Amino acid sequence: MYRLEEGLEHDRFANVKIAILGASGLLGSAVCRAALRRKYKVHPFSFSGVENLPGVGPVQSLDLLQGQELTRTLFDLWPEVIINCAAVSSPDTVDEDPVHARRVNVDTAEKLAQIASHLGVRYLHVSSDLVFDGTASPYRSTDIPAPINEYGRQKLDAETRVLRACEENVVVLRITLLNGNSMTGQRSQHEKLLHAMASGQTPTLFEDEYRQPSSADNVADVLVELCERPQLNGLFHWAGSERLSRYELGLRIFERFSLSSEFLAKGKRADLADKLGERPGNLTFLLEPLVGKLKTQPSDISSQLEELRVPDDLYDWYRGHAEDPSRYIRRFKIS
Repeated sequence: MYRLEEGLEHDRFANVKIAILGASGLLGSAVCRAALRRKYKVHPFSFSGVENLPGVGPVQSLDLLQGQELTRTLFDLWPEVIINCAAVSSPDTVDEDPVHARRVNVDTAEKLAQIASHLGVRYLHVSSDLVFDGTASPYRSTDIPAPINEYGRQKLDAETRVLRACEENVVVLRITLLNGNSMTGQRSQHEKLLHAMASGQTPTLFEDEYRQPSSADNVADVLVELCERPQLNGLFHWAGSERLSRYELGLRIFERFSLSSEFLAKGKRADLADKLGERPGNLTFLLEPLVGKLKTQPSDISSQLEELRVPDDLYDWYRGHAEDPSRYIRRFKIS
């Protein structure tokens, strides 16, 4: 799989400033690392800030809901590229407080687009597969969206506003379920599964709910390459190279960590419809035309799983429960 190489010897990106919003999240931190590999001058921001984000360094605190502060900060910085990875991305969290979520997911996205347009700089905005209802996969980027939950409706509204505010030099990138290692160790699919198992739960995953997972690192490489491809503008799709059910993905994750599949339950969406509400059954993408224009290519599930690690707070539990913990521990040198 192609991976963006490190910056060239003459450091042609050394004076190119990239502002990355949502830098402490799963995707945002991966984008920071990918941009640093290319020798960009990275300016990471998150709501609470981070004293030392691994592989990145300090992350500046910035409240995206404070419009004047946001505008002043970006005008003072005047970056060549603004990348927005910030979002309230859990549909359940959005439902708990949709007004607050809309301020982050929609209003802030539009504000950033307006700032980018005013500065005359490139704007990359991350959207979601949940703008679709899952009844007509695989989806092209030109297909008509039909979100069925509030999160999807907010992401679709944000897309519309961003593309209206930035008539050129803008990319809206819809992505799918992400695999990867988060700073908190609790955000990605494998981290949630391992924590559930460690707390004595038997997670139930649907065998009739399909996704096309990608890795945060792969999507980050795409976003950084898009920084360097100003001729590519508009709305695009990106995902991994394989479709799996939620249950199949769970089995692959348990296999990756040498954990018994008996601790994973198989279910159907209809079984929990009263509790969870309506959920898209099949969210998969067609990646043209973007995939044919980039050097970065979609990641397969094996390469995604190979990157995953046990969260720090579960090391001791993992040693006692994995069928073969020595294989994994030696690989990542955590003993």
